Amino acid sequence: MDIIKIGLIGLAGVLLAVPLKSYKTEYSIYIALAVCLLILTYSVNYFTRILTDMESLQNYLGDSFQYLSVLFKAVGAAYVCEFCSGICKDAGYNGIAGQVETMGKMYILLIGMPVLFALMESIEQLAG
Repeated sequence: MDIIKIGLIGLAGVLLAVPLKSYKTEYSIYIALAVCLLILTYSVNYFTRILTDMESLQNYLGDSFQYLSVLFKAVGAAYVCEFCSGICKDAGYNGIAGQVETMGKMYILLIGMPVLFALMESIEQLAG
């Protein structure tokens, strides 16, 4: 049911921001930013739940947990970049939004490199 609340908060924010956009653009940006921050606070609650579940999952996986950790870091980076990019686009700064997205992609590539190296080492060991 929380997803319905989040959807309604987003919809209410848009319905408030659109009429203000023609009157005072900066007010609509402030409303959009406030709605984004409100949704982010809801997301933090879910994030803490995910972290506690990951701790219990770590006990089951042992050493293999590092690969799952990389996956969650990549997903987290994608969400942060999407959030920041969306705010920049709403404010009319598409160039900055593009740069945030590009840096997010490079960061995800960078944190995935150890997994790629481990895969290459495994292939090398199998090939002999």
